[in-house]
Amino acid sequence: MRALGARMYTDMSGLEILEVPVPEIKDPDQMLIKMHVATFATGDAIVITGQAKLMMSKKPKFPLRVGITGSGTVVKVGQAVTAFKPGDAVYGMAFGRPMSFIPHPGYASEYAIGHEDLFLPKPAALSFEAAAAAFASTLTAYQSVELGLRLLREQGAPAGLEGKTVFVPGALSATGNVGVQLLKHVYGASRVIATASTAKMPLVRDRLPSGTVDELVDYQKHPRLADVVAPGSVDFAYGTQWTLDYLSVMEKRRGVVVNIAALFPAQLFREIMGDVVPFWLLWIASLAQLYYRWRLRGTNIKMGVVSGNAGAREDVERVGEILATGKIQPVYTVVDMKDIEAVREATDKVQKIKGGIGALVIKIA
Repeated sequence: MRALGARMYTDMSGLEILEVPVPEIKDPDQMLIKMHVATFATGDAIVITGQAKLMMSKKPKFPLRVGITGSGTVVKVGQAVTAFKPGDAVYGMAFGRPMSFIPHPGYASEYAIGHEDLFLPKPAALSFEAAAAAFASTLTAYQSVELGLRLLREQGAPAGLEGKTVFVPGALSATGNVGVQLLKHVYGASRVIATASTAKMPLVRDRLPSGTVDELVDYQKHPRLADVVAPGSVDFAYGTQWTLDYLSVMEKRRGVVVNIAALFPAQLFREIMGDVVPFWLLWIASLAQLYYRWRLRGTNIKMGVVSGNAGAREDVERVGEILATGKIQPVYTVVDMKDIEAVREATDKVQKIKGGIGALVIKIA
């Protein structure tokens, strides 16, 4: 069967169409899925380029394949699978907790193996592309907002986001576009502030549902957010990018930040990777937490860090309910796996975190 991957560590120019065996069900809770589409995310680029090799639980077996989330049709199920049957349309993710970096799951393949608990039935109104594009980002955003609400309650703030101002960098990024929609249309935030590059400013209104973003800032024209957003005006920030510039506009007494683009605390690294997490990574993580505390000095701002956990089944099902309502319309770019040059160009934008629009979806069949 065909699969997208690489025969050695490489930049995106080394991606190619591989011929690999059709995978077999080995555990009773597994399903064999004919994949229609899969996403390519930053995590895929980190694995393919070799940046993640020091964190891998075992040596990689080449060729490496890409695709952590995807959607398709069930072909065969293991003996313990009860929620799905052959012919069902599904979407989901490869990893729960703890996760293994190798072998990479390779959902950008004609067929792939999925665990029952990490998949959801695809609603008829949701395309295969939209389901794959939205799942991981919506799950991470949902878990981030729920953590943010708990932190706000600890701050003594009124429940919910009604009457509050929220900030999300990257309105058209794979994570940001879903984040702003969830905050506005599901959680009812009163004011959503987001950023975009000069080139993407006119695209935000076209690609996002009407009324999603209340204030859009061109970060290239205004590199200092506090020049255009009043300091102290933001109650909750969903940090989807490595910058912490938005701390300058946070409400200092009861503000809350939940970051998905940060070095995780040591405890979260252990939860994600299990016993194989290297000691040096825990050491660096502890140093990073000291840096974050230093950045928050003189304020009462609370900061939390989230890595989306598809192993939290209750959260996964809640996200499925949200997506089925149509309140989130994910922004994504589709490339056909057969056009390898287009694939290389699009995945290069993901690797460089520059120029892409929404999630990158690879069409397989």
